Amino acid sequence: MFDSIKAAGGHDETRRKLLDAAGEVFADVGYQAATVREICSRAGVNLAAVNYHFGDKLGLYTELLKITVANERATTEDALRALPPEEALRRFVLGMLRQMNQADRPSWNTKVMTHELAHPTPALAVVVEHMIKPKARVLYGIVGRIIGRPPLDPRTRMCAHSIVGQIVHYVHARPVIALLWPELKMTPQTFEEIADHIAEFSLEALKGIKRNCKRTTPTVRRSK
Repeated sequence: MFDSIKAAGGHDETRRKLLDAAGEVFADVGYQAATVREICSRAGVNLAAVNYHFGDKLGLYTELLKITVANERATTEDALRALPPEEALRRFVLGMLRQMNQADRPSWNTKVMTHELAHPTPALAVVVEHMIKPKARVLYGIVGRIIGRPPLDPRTRMCAHSIVGQIVHYVHARPVIALLWPELKMTPQTFEEIADHIAEFSLEALKGIKRNCKRTTPTVRRSK
């Protein structure tokens, strides 16, 4: 069931059991409420196993996030660079929608990430560095090409984050969407349609921003 752990180098059976059990516990109650005792109980291993294999609870949690991150790699910038930016944007959006809605992911996967983003731990740096930052750089590059701005320009970044907000809405707001729009079923075809809509909606906005870019440039206030 947990092939990703094996791929990440978890050949030791005790280690595999701990990661498997930890995924379920962290998904159920979050990092703060999770206990090493409960994780070891579910894994059927000695209480000292966590310290031996991971150092402590945070080490175990960090390793779990690394595995999650490894399974969430986005399409690389090199693969998208050869495409026109408009098509690259659509493919980026569709790729994120598919990755965030994979039916074959472990059931705890999304829950653990949701807990982490809602109640960050020191392990958040792992998620940002290895998953979020690479994806952000890809999107900054695509948006920058469309509006004629450098990837790290403040306006480029704001546009990119607005696009991500649309994608995330269709993932984290699914319970609300299901009540507001019960006939909308999340199928592969639906993901295609949503990706087309987000790309089209965003491109129209980006065209307008490109026209106005020379007039004003947003500044980021620095804390005193």
